[in-house]
Amino acid sequence: MMIEIVKANKSNLLEVLYIIRECSRQLIEKGVKYWNNSLADSFEISTDIESGYIYLIKYNYVPVGTITLRFLSENESLQLERLAIFPAFQKKGLGQKLIEFAKETARKKGVKKILGSIPVDDADLIHLLEQNNFVKKGESIPVEISPIAVELELLQ
Repeated sequence: MMIEIVKANKSNLLEVLYIIRECSRQLIEKGVKYWNNSLADSFEISTDIESGYIYLIKYNYVPVGTITLRFLSENESLQLERLAIFPAFQKKGLGQKLIEFAKETARKKGVKKILGSIPVDDADLIHLLEQNNFVKKGESIPVEISPIAVELELLQ
């Protein structure tokens, strides 16, 4: 089993969009309401790929997951967005590998904080982030359709 994380390039646009779409579809079927309004469009994804923010995780050379990592405020924090693993490849530790990659990327830049937001009703993602010491920083109103802010303080 070969697992690697690589920066996405323009030729990966359809793969990234497909992974996000399939994960969104799965979450909507589970009743996760937040995803109804959170689909990124191809222009937004394309722009993020060109900016170097999007990474793919490959399982035996096949892209099966994605994560967006964006440095904020003069590299004071790292924004974690769009963590998605294609449904057939979930529960194989790939989301954990992307979180570890985000932590290592932040440490290499000297960033002390990783920020993110997650759907209030996405129990699997909440569990993954809590296992990795992310702390909930509050919920938006109305809670049922708004994300929870999360934060991880990194020790240097």
